[in-house]
Amino acid sequence: MENNSIERCILCNVETQYRVSDHIDYRTGYIEGVGQLCLHCYNNNPDGKKIVVKVSEKTILDTPNDASLGGVVRNEYYKLKGL
Repeated sequence: MENNSIERCILCNVETQYRVSDHIDYRTGYIEGVGQLCLHCYNNNPDGKKIVVKVSEKTILDTPNDASLGGVVRNEYYKLKGL
């Protein structure tokens, strides 16, 4: 039996537009291994700045260790900020 309840945002706890039974490939704001974000939290925080940095699975697998991965994520953050 599929769960048909509404997903809640993992950051702000508001109801999202998705149901638990909706496939993740058709959702915006779903972060695998983390959960569903509402569109507001996925795109912005209260002061309008990005709060989610997406890193591809390939980047994670191709980066040799966690310390290096942290540098890669920080570089992606700087790109988003235009720095």
